[in-house]
Amino acid sequence: MNEGVALEIASHEQGSDLLPGIAHGPYLCPPDLLLRARKQGPTVLAVAGADAAHVLKSVNWAASFGLVEPILVGDPAAIEKALQREGKGTLFRIVRAETEADAARLAVGLVVSGEAGLLMKGHLHTDVLMRAAVGRTSGLRQPGVRLTHIFVMYWPGAPRPLIITDAALNVAPDHVTTEHIVRHAIVVARAVGIHHPRIAMLSASETVSSSMPSSTAAAAFVTGFRAEAVASGCSIAGPLAFDVAFSKEAAALKGMEHDAVAGRADIMVVPNIETGNTLFKALVYLKHATAVGVVLGASVPIVLTSRADPIEARLASIALAKLLSPSITCPAGDQ
Repeated sequence: MNEGVALEIASHEQGSDLLPGIAHGPYLCPPDLLLRARKQGPTVLAVAGADAAHVLKSVNWAASFGLVEPILVGDPAAIEKALQREGKGTLFRIVRAETEADAARLAVGLVVSGEAGLLMKGHLHTDVLMRAAVGRTSGLRQPGVRLTHIFVMYWPGAPRPLIITDAALNVAPDHVTTEHIVRHAIVVARAVGIHHPRIAMLSASETVSSSMPSSTAAAAFVTGFRAEAVASGCSIAGPLAFDVAFSKEAAALKGMEHDAVAGRADIMVVPNIETGNTLFKALVYLKHATAVGVVLGASVPIVLTSRADPIEARLASIALAKLLSPSITCPAGDQ
């Protein structure tokens, strides 16, 4: 964890034990998320595919900080070996799984049975975990609610956290799925302290053109969703290119400095998974951004980060999922 974060946590928690093994890397782990989540007390977390050192390190930190009581699903020998390296022995419950599919199924089963209150993707493929999570008979899907993924991006020097959706789950969302994507993103924005979310429907230009389907889809969505956005205390605009959505200077140069969203967007709604995946990874690798990732729309939040993401991203994602637990059972418009 970044040293500055440790010092900030220490200023709030004088005399308490801080997270062990604090690193001094470039990635931020927002202390506000950790401190607010810890106030809720520990939640039982089922970790699917826990048999990887980087996964166990983040779970160990989360447990040490009082966020979770983990149940580790995977290869017991590999899990125990990694725990011993962390000095934890076998303090945590371990559930044997032979394959990725077994790990996903068993972890989901722990949530369905009520033994766990959160689900986390460990070292396994996203599609394997989500296939188990959305199963018709034994999954976590809520009737009438689409599952969507949200990244909250933090990086050194950023003017504000930036929400990107959907960068990991929905490949080419239609209008209805996009409604769920936006509603869930609004919930996340409020959870991270953005009280009036500004939503940008991204394309490559601010001009609507039939030769650019993402621009026409963005314009149609804004028209249909604007009343709900206003009623929810949000602003929405589109199509917008990323530079105009994010940069006040770019917005001013294009004559959009008075737009409610241009230059100060909080939520970037991408037209497809390729755009979102490229955008979030560019921020991770070029700006050392921490990608705090969760899936909403299931009966419990699902912690879902990239397998290559740093430990700070997993820890912050666990904290965000905890904060979202009481908030997402019925997003606006899903009545």
